Amino acid sequence: MRFRVTRNAIRELDEIFLYWAGRAGVKVADKLVDAIVEQFAFLGEFPNCGRSCGELGPGVRSFPAGKYLIYYRKGRSTIEILHIFHGARDQRSAFERG
Repeated sequence: MRFRVTRNAIRELDEIFLYWAGRAGVKVADKLVDAIVEQFAFLGEFPNCGRSCGELGPGVRSFPAGKYLIYYRKGRSTIEILHIFHGARDQRSAFERG
């Protein structure tokens, strides 16, 4: 199954990169974002492996990527990557604001 990354998720990946590039350098930020993005293909192959998060929306699931959570929804032929948030954030309010 293929995956599609929403504008919100792209923006969040950019924010993650900029945050870590400023704190730990571009190389570290690049590796972190790459590790998160690698999980997208895994989710495309195993779309039901994430935890159901129906309280956030119909069909929404989450899957960990290090200290981050990837929120996605399974469609007919693709999964849609909705958001990527740090696990320490209030997930419900982050999802609603995102």
